[in-house]
Amino acid sequence: MTDATIRSDRWIQRAQPRPDAPIQVVCLPSAGAGPSMYGRWAAALGDRAEVVAVTLPGREGRSTEPASPDLHLLARQIAVALLRTLDRPYVLFGHSMGALIAYTIARVLPEAGGPAPARLVMSAARPPDLPLPAAVATGSDQELVAGLRELGGMPDEVLADPDWLAMLLKPLRTDLAAVDAFRPLPGGPPSCAAVLVAGDGDDHAPPAVVAGWRRFLTASAPVYALPGNHFYLREPANVAALGAIVLGAPGRPHPAPYDGCTIEPFDGDQAALAALRATRPHAPAPPALDPGHDLLRVAVRDGDQLVAYAECGVIGDEECHVWGLLHPAVARRGIGGLLLGECRAYAAALGRKVLVTTVDGHEGSAPWLIAHGLRPERSVGGRATWQLRMEG
Repeated sequence: MTDATIRSDRWIQRAQPRPDAPIQVVCLPSAGAGPSMYGRWAAALGDRAEVVAVTLPGREGRSTEPASPDLHLLARQIAVALLRTLDRPYVLFGHSMGALIAYTIARVLPEAGGPAPARLVMSAARPPDLPLPAAVATGSDQELVAGLRELGGMPDEVLADPDWLAMLLKPLRTDLAAVDAFRPLPGGPPSCAAVLVAGDGDDHAPPAVVAGWRRFLTASAPVYALPGNHFYLREPANVAALGAIVLGAPGRPHPAPYDGCTIEPFDGDQAALAALRATRPHAPAPPALDPGHDLLRVAVRDGDQLVAYAECGVIGDEECHVWGLLHPAVARRGIGGLLLGECRAYAAALGRKVLVTTVDGHEGSAPWLIAHGLRPERSVGGRATWQLRMEG
């Protein structure tokens, strides 16, 4: 892997060089973002580390260059630049899209003769077997801006400025399409130690989803949940906590690892599904979904036990129907909301207007359903059908 046209000074930014720091922290940005998202890190880490922020084509100092639609190619190009930059032990940190690039760099840099990272830290990234809905990249500008507002990724004054938006949205769309297309390279996972981090209020990549990266790592990577949304790392207190996680500093304030459930694609384990269904003998029957059409099947596991299941599929021209099971022991742990969020994003990606679900007709479920935007449509045999209309 050699490319004389790759100059490290285009790819690498060190706002505060620290040649005497014992470790370098290589920071990869999220979709549409640049090295400025790590502007506080040099001061926060002080003399413990040198912050090496990566500038991708199409943003900030490289805004005149086209963004790349291929994260594997980006990772290889960054690896070439890092071969000329790394001069001591280093940690790879990537947020959202940056986590996918960091994961790939951890694979390809040692193959190119460079050193392996001391640690790979992946933040707020969905695992590749629970991909980003394609509609996020192909929706209208208004839908994309609404999504950015919901994620907390950009200040309102930036989103309200037409000039800023014109400069932001084109590379952002390229990045989102690249994330949607990402799959790990063939072969084994990175050999280095890995850590996973998520915001506990992130609807896009909550801790239970981010924990799924353990399926693509060599060991059971610890997962940390910090307070905040998808861009939790913008909070100064979280930067300090991330410093302890990134550097593996046991003597400094360190959050407790997340020990909750993991959301993953259902693997077809019918025995586990039957055991879960036995815990809810009065649950509604599943709708007659057509297996020849799009169908989402999602499982939630607590260790080795299947504790929740949902499937979401197409009925008619406008509707997606959801059927789910939730173990009574975990009914109040927010898992239902996580599964509903996955199904809602799936329905939106298919361009469906209505999400429909049927639940037992007990009083306790109504406030939860209403809080998640659903409204009752009809009641049959003591069970109510609820709808979520997703226009606008």
